[in-house]
Amino acid sequence: MSGGNNIRIMQNMNIYVDKVHFGPRDFLERFNGLSSLIGASKREGLLFVVCLKHPFEILSSVLYIREIDGAVLLLHGDTPLSTALEIARKIQADYLLYDQWDSIYTISEQQMFHPPSLMQYSSGTTGEPKLITREWRDIQTEIENYNLAINLSDEEQPCILVPISHSFGLIAGVLSALYRETPPHIIWNKNPKFALHLIQNNPKSIVYGVPFLFQLLDSLGKDELRFHKLISSGAPLPERLFDRLTHVSKELRHQYGSSETGCISIATSPSSPFDVGKPLKHIQLSFARFTEINEKESLLNEIIVTSDFQQVNTHDIGFVSGSGSLHVIGRSDDLINVSGLKVNPAEVENVIGKMPGVVEVAVFKQKHKVWGEAVKAIVVTSGLITEEQIKIWCMERIPSFKVPSIIELVNEIPKMPSGKLSRKLIQEWEYER
Repeated sequence: MSGGNNIRIMQNMNIYVDKVHFGPRDFLERFNGLSSLIGASKREGLLFVVCLKHPFEILSSVLYIREIDGAVLLLHGDTPLSTALEIARKIQADYLLYDQWDSIYTISEQQMFHPPSLMQYSSGTTGEPKLITREWRDIQTEIENYNLAINLSDEEQPCILVPISHSFGLIAGVLSALYRETPPHIIWNKNPKFALHLIQNNPKSIVYGVPFLFQLLDSLGKDELRFHKLISSGAPLPERLFDRLTHVSKELRHQYGSSETGCISIATSPSSPFDVGKPLKHIQLSFARFTEINEKESLLNEIIVTSDFQQVNTHDIGFVSGSGSLHVIGRSDDLINVSGLKVNPAEVENVIGKMPGVVEVAVFKQKHKVWGEAVKAIVVTSGLITEEQIKIWCMERIPSFKVPSIIELVNEIPKMPSGKLSRKLIQEWEYER
């Protein structure tokens, strides 16, 4: 997003963080401050690691680095300084912005050229996080095609509940809105009642969130809850929550994407929690035969995404329906091998999630000396439900090999800072206990 596009956006740059407005003058002042702080005669190709907390500081730093054709790696704001410095040195960054925008650490004096790009670590939900690099031209293509797909009016204001240090919040939520010259509203306040109040007071808000956050808002709003439009991403909505949000919103949308490609597809009024709609115009889908699926589920294949810039094996499994809509069933890495039979955790989660009194559930694999792997479920409930009752509920609805052999009632299910469920994180949490 260079040249004329940047100038146009700078002149109309407006965002809200909680109840505070930041306009073009604020961004220009921050750009000038960063320029003085760096003081380099040649700025193109510089690599910055940005580890900040306040959304305005994150966004203004990212936009400044993009403006000078630099590269930026975003880290979550709670990353310890020692870890941030270690990462900055490992990737041979030039500078680290840490905690406050004007707190800068010089990492390298050599100033190697880095392609202008946005860098992020993958979520690491099923394995070690890997460094993903996307050039700004790739992101600009995504933004333009994303805006064509969502087709929002000027009055519809994005309300961002997720961190903007991640692609969903930053690109789909904020940068796409700025390109449309619509001021995004970023909710930084961690009190869910505050977020709910702002959303309910904006009759044209389009809320960006993940299933956990929508579950939380639903529990607070109760029967009075009403939304204009919702966009959920990160994981399929539990079926009961899917039905509930469909009922209380004018329009529910599902967004599917990856760290490597950004947004892949988006569904308007999806037919099921697994329906993620048709791909953006610059995206082509193909499928690789996934041989480890049970015979009766042989229609499922690994999703391969090809854009104008790259081809990515997503490791997600799914299919395209007769209407041309992509359905994402789960991660191939998450499949549980029970004596040679494969279990999709999302299917079991949906079954348990429909049981009255179940608030939240996570299903994952656990080693078993006889079967190889076993199905385990951890469940948060709101009433007097026993593990045995949950098992009986499952046995009445799914094949016996898919029924969790281990069920544990817990007070909460650990999640990533973005609110996304990570089976790898849960398995680490299990080991530490």
